[in-house]
Parts: sequence; C-alpha cells; structure tokens
Amino acid sequence: MTKHHTSMIVYLSSRITLPMLIIMLCWLGVSKYSYEFALDDSAAHYLYYDAEQVNSQRLTLPISDEFKLITQSHAELPDYVVQAWRSGQLAINQVTLLRQANQDIYVLPWQQPNSNVSPLFVLHFFDPQDTLPITPWLTLLLAACSLLALYTVIRSTLKINKQINALTEFVNTNKQSSEVTRFKEFSAFYDALKLSRQAEQLAHQKERLLSTYLSHEVRTPLTHIQHSIARLQQQDDLPLEAVDILLTLEQAQHRLSDTSSAVLALWQTDIEKQLIDIRAVIRRVAARYDNQHFQIILELNPHEVILPLHTPLCELLLTQAIENAQRHGKPPLTIKLTPETLTLHNAQSAQNQDTSGTGLGSMLIQQICTRLDWHRSISVTTQDYTLTIKFKALY
Repeated sequence: MTKHHTSMIVYLSSRITLPMLIIMLCWLGVSKYSYEFALDDSAAHYLYYDAEQVNSQRLTLPISDEFKLITQSHAELPDYVVQAWRSGQLAINQVTLLRQANQDIYVLPWQQPNSNVSPLFVLHFFDPQDTLPITPWLTLLLAACSLLALYTVIRSTLKINKQINALTEFVNTNKQSSEVTRFKEFSAFYDALKLSRQAEQLAHQKERLLSTYLSHEVRTPLTHIQHSIARLQQQDDLPLEAVDILLTLEQAQHRLSDTSSAVLALWQTDIEKQLIDIRAVIRRVAARYDNQHFQIILELNPHEVILPLHTPLCELLLTQAIENAQRHGKPPLTIKLTPETLTLHNAQSAQNQDTSGTGLGSMLIQQICTRLDWHRSISVTTQDYTLTIKFKALY
C-alpha cells in the first residue's frame, strides 16, 4: 500500500500549531481571570477611576455597597483601615492591599495635588477565594505547556532523525529502508538519487562495453603488426635498407601499443597500479626526446621515488608534457623530481607567448592526473612555462 507523503513544513506546522493553540487558550483564560479579579495590577486603575469620578461629578458621600466604599470620614472607615492610616502604612495617591481574615481590601487615599482637603478614601473589597495568588497557577500552566511542547518537539525530532538515518543509509549503502519515507522532500531526494545511480550504472556499463570493444579492436591489429614485424626480422634475404624501416616500425608499434593501453586505461573503472620508481619511467621517456635539437636536463631525486603507478598512463603523461614543451617552448627543458612533486620548466618561444596550456595535450594530462589521483597546476609568464604535478591530490 502506498503511503501518503506530506511536506516537512506541513508536518512540523501541524504539530506546533496544536500546542500553541492550547497555550493561547490557557493564557487567555488566566488573563481573563486575573483581569476580572484585579490580579494583573488593574485594581489601581479602578480605584483611581472611582476617585476621579467622585471628584468630577461631586457625588454625595459616602458611596457604599458590598464591593466598595468611598468616603472622606474616618468614622465610616473600618477600624483596621483607620489604624493603618494613622500608623503611616497608607501613602497618599498610592494603592495598598490590606489582607484580613475574610477579605482582601485595596485602599487608595486620594488627594488632589497642592490641596489641603481631607483625602478621599476609596476601598475595594474582594473575597479571598477570588483573589488566590496567580503565580502558582502561572507556574503550573507554564510547566504543563512546556511539557507538551517538549513532547511534541522530541517526538517530531525523533521522527525526522529516523527518516534522516534511513536516507543516510541509502546514500552510503544504496539499500533503502523497509520504512517508506514520510516526507515529500526526502521522497524526492530518494527518487533523484535512484535515477542518478541508475544513470551512473548505465554509464559504467557503457564504458565497460566500449572499453572492452576498443581493447579488442585496438589490440588485435597491434598484435598482428607485432607478429608481422617479428616475422620480417627473421628473414635473411631482406635488403640492408629495410633494417632501418623495420626498426622505425618496431618503435612506432611499441609507442602505439603503450599509447593505446594508456588511453584505454582512462576508460576503465579500475586500473592496476604497481609500486615503481618513477625515476626510471622519466629517464626512459626523456631518452626518446633528448637530442641535439631539444635538450632535456634531468634533476631527479638522488633516492628512489616509489609511487603506485600505471606505467602506460604515466608514460603518456610525460610524453604529452614533453611534446607540449617542444611545441610551445624553447630548449632546454628541465625536469625536476622530488618525493612530492614533478616539475617541467622551459622558456617560452617568441611566437608562442599566447599559449594558454589548454590544448588537447593539456586536457589529456589533466585527465591522467585525475585518474592517478594527482594534482596539476600550470604557471605561464611571458618568459617561461612551468607544469607542476603533485603526487597527492588536493582536497
């Protein structure tokens, strides 16, 4: 059965909205209660309001009911209020709460500024049952709402974390969890990653097929050429001029065989590497090009530089680098080797100072470096050209 996917925003909103609504309703209830029973410091407002009404409308005093008393006569005041006034507990124009056994009384001695008239006493009476302390209720409400919000957050977090772990497992192992993802965002990522990996597998299959095909179609004629050259070399009645031709063909055949092996290695998913002293490879390749027309200076590390190499790829890289130097620069070419880097440096020729080093040979060098997990950098000035290869790729 297909499970309905929901947006993560909708999921979180629905879980957060309910606790927020409950908290708002509780808060409104507490606010309404505290407002009605003057627990929110609104008592002062009503006492001042009554005093100003009496003063402005010249109402007849005393005004008395079960809720309030307004008078200027001490004789009409309760004894405990008179005692509090005489003892200095009641300040002019300030509201004071007096607690009695069966009543809570808010008292305001009100007097106009710069007036010598006897102050007006405004009293509001409340039943202690209606004026319970609000702090414990607020604390209880805050604790309950906090627990509700904490439960919602923890449950939502665990659900999202479970989905993330399933997604991480799929990314790392390509094994999808038995639990169907709940969120649209994760589901979309699942689908995109599946399509991407399917396309990658298809591309690898095509690469392997092409590599196998090219390997067969290239190596077969090369083998025929090699056998044919070997048979010609066994002939005793060949003219002397044919020896140089056969030698040239043999060298070309070896060069073509090494180049085809290196190019095919670029297509293969896995290549076999061997621990080889790269100095021997450099000397072998440099010997092919070092002549009176193009001198190569070798500055190799005095000790062995053992690296995991695919020899045809390494030889193709050096071949392309030296041919680029021949084509765009002037002799001599200096090849410097350290345990960490390989550097090829020569001067720029006057007619090739606009060379950017981004030709086909340079692109092939970059691909080989990527395949061998090396890092290539080029420095070009008006005077010289430097190719630097680091044997550890930079991340």
